Amino acid sequence: YLKVVCKRPDGFHELKTIFERIDLADEIRLSREPGGKIKITCNHPQVPRGPKNLVYKVAQLLRQDFGVKEGVRIDILKRIPVAAGLAGGSSNAATVLSGLNKLWSLGLDKNSLVDYARKVGSDVAFFLHDCSWALGTGRGDVIKRLEIPHKLWHVLVVPKVRMLTPKVYGAMNLKLTNLGDDVNILTRCLG
Repeated sequence: YLKVVCKRPDGFHELKTIFERIDLADEIRLSREPGGKIKITCNHPQVPRGPKNLVYKVAQLLRQDFGVKEGVRIDILKRIPVAAGLAGGSSNAATVLSGLNKLWSLGLDKNSLVDYARKVGSDVAFFLHDCSWALGTGRGDVIKRLEIPHKLWHVLVVPKVRMLTPKVYGAMNLKLTNLGDDVNILTRCLG
């Protein structure tokens, strides 16, 4: 579920969304990189290897804020389809955020990690919470656990059209949004 409520003064959109953690994940490996560089490798050709990748942004932000001189190599084995609206980049960013906290001994607690997640991407924070279901509000970064007892089966269909988040939001017409729709209907049905 995703409802775009309105455009915010900061340029983002106010959302109500339901997140569900499913059993589909990329594999991330972090290792120290000599020379102080951030190096990304990936088995998928459409995944950016530089500053456009959220995992790069995480590493760059933490290095800058904590004065980390050490580099990192981030190896991504991609299993989540690229640009399919499944938050693969966001989940990877949360994984790298947690991993670098340990690798670089930064000592960040969960609240601090969530604050960093918000700086990197709107839905990154969900992946730092240990829950199967959650309601996301704000930019999608304010997370409230939902107690939904059901496990659902999913059929994943990924069209060849890439759904890049900035383009989707940029093309959206809020005047077409039905203001009467509400997430509470869906959460009652799932509970």
